[in-house]
Amino acid sequence: MGVMMNLRKKVFLAFMGFIIIPLLSISIFTYMIFQDITQEKYMEQSELTIKSIGRNIASLFKEANYYSDYWMLGDNLQSQLVELNENPPSDEQLNNVTNSLRKIFLTYEPLGTFSVYNLYGENYSSGVIPFAPIPFKTLKDHPIYEEVKNLNGFPRWIGPYENPELTGDNNLFSQVRTVNYYETPGSGRIGTMFLQFDFKEMDKIFNFYNQKNSHFLLVNEQGVILYDNRKLTNGSNLNKFLSQKVDLTESYATSRVKFDGIESLVTVYDIGLEKYGTPKWALVSVTPWDYLSGEMSVILKWVGTIMFLFLISALLFNLLFVNRYIRAIIRIVSSMKQVERGDLDVRVKVQGNDEMTILSRGFNSLVSRIHDLVEEVKQEQEHKNKAELSLLQAQIKPHFLFNTLESINALAVQNQGKKVSQLVYRLGTILRISFHHKEEIALGLEIDYLKNYMEIQKYRFEELFDFEIHLPRELENHSILKLTLQPLVENSIQHGFEGITYQGIITIRVEDGGDHIILWVEDNGIGIPEDVLVRFQYRKKNPSLDTNEPRVGLGVLNVADRLRIHYGDGYGLYICSEPNKGTRIKCIIPKTTAR
Repeated sequence: MGVMMNLRKKVFLAFMGFIIIPLLSISIFTYMIFQDITQEKYMEQSELTIKSIGRNIASLFKEANYYSDYWMLGDNLQSQLVELNENPPSDEQLNNVTNSLRKIFLTYEPLGTFSVYNLYGENYSSGVIPFAPIPFKTLKDHPIYEEVKNLNGFPRWIGPYENPELTGDNNLFSQVRTVNYYETPGSGRIGTMFLQFDFKEMDKIFNFYNQKNSHFLLVNEQGVILYDNRKLTNGSNLNKFLSQKVDLTESYATSRVKFDGIESLVTVYDIGLEKYGTPKWALVSVTPWDYLSGEMSVILKWVGTIMFLFLISALLFNLLFVNRYIRAIIRIVSSMKQVERGDLDVRVKVQGNDEMTILSRGFNSLVSRIHDLVEEVKQEQEHKNKAELSLLQAQIKPHFLFNTLESINALAVQNQGKKVSQLVYRLGTILRISFHHKEEIALGLEIDYLKNYMEIQKYRFEELFDFEIHLPRELENHSILKLTLQPLVENSIQHGFEGITYQGIITIRVEDGGDHIILWVEDNGIGIPEDVLVRFQYRKKNPSLDTNEPRVGLGVLNVADRLRIHYGDGYGLYICSEPNKGTRIKCIIPKTTAR
């Protein structure tokens, strides 16, 4: 009987020591590991989301700056301010001035109000929402205005609730900048712009990325909440909701603190808007910890209960059950690692109808959503590149059109019918190719366009120059970006032959470079000064920078930008020039067959 009791004790102790206690220890350890994994994986996925939101918000300010630059440098506003400085309007003319400014500014939907000040502080303002214009003295006496003047035309943004004495009660994003006279760099300021933007698109961005219990805030360095996607804390200070302060100057950081009394994961991300003229603003994401860990805790409790019941009924069944779950978890973790390496096409096989199935479907849904977000960012970038390419193409226009028409008219008056016919035919060919709907055309068609262009220019400039074109027949059907060569030739005619007393020669040669095509445009003109060439190289290496320095011809820069956008790195323009010895331009494009 004693032996039986000892055996029972040993079996029980062995069962407890080798099965129950290790399993309980493993269960506790696994629970803690899953807590850490949950936080780590959420932080990884949250980083993708918050950075994607940050890029979209940055795009809003970049686009607003683009339109602001366009207005500031546009001839309409420049001439309007010069006129207002020289001849302030009478009361009867004030409505006409305001209406004219409305046509300039209110074409951009997010713009809510605008105020334009001339050098005497006179205010010309309007908007699509009610507002009270700020007197120029109020703006001038504010410390921000000194900062704006030092920026010399670069924008300075003011967030909602940051400076209510300037922004008023409408709580819009405001931009202040001086307007400089661009036709004479360094000539000084001719006015000031104060613009207010109602970024409704920001609500759409947050709604798109919004998840259950997610809370997004846009906060300045002092903790003032400039934007709350739930509209609950606008204008308040973030620190009064936190159990401990978080560092808002970090580029990216996540803390587990209490937000408004609820334990949460608080993520701070520096969007990097300073390069667009804002102070240091951060995007803050707040997610309750219970929301992150609650579902996983329920799953672990159920797993523990099932394991306990299976241990009582049969150890073998328990082992099979655990192994099945372990295999499923390994598959998910392995798939997570593939996602970490960038494979967004991986999916976990979904089978059964239990908690692991829910987890697998959730993982598949999450990866699918990340894939869609990445594709959307790619499409947005592609659309942005196409829009930039269309803008650059729109800048290249036949500047000689009106002069050509005047020449045709003069010939018609002189009854020079044959010459009129030739000029009209050549002009028609040029316009037909210019209006061609495709971005790329055959190289032979581009050269045909160039011949007609130069024949017209030869007539207009009275045999100032002659030209030679060498195009191998086997290269005629390869494609080239439309209107690539014409701006380069136009630059030679307008700048290279300026003031020469001899006949200019322009030579265009096309060569086969193997997997690419090389086009040469050479002239024997006066050349390009070394300092201008240096500025061209600076602009080529930094295409996003805009300076007030004099530049190479706009057409040449546009061609360089178009080739960079359309073909990518490794293709573009190379300029070699020496004063009084001519200019040589090398253009490299990929060898593709025209469709």
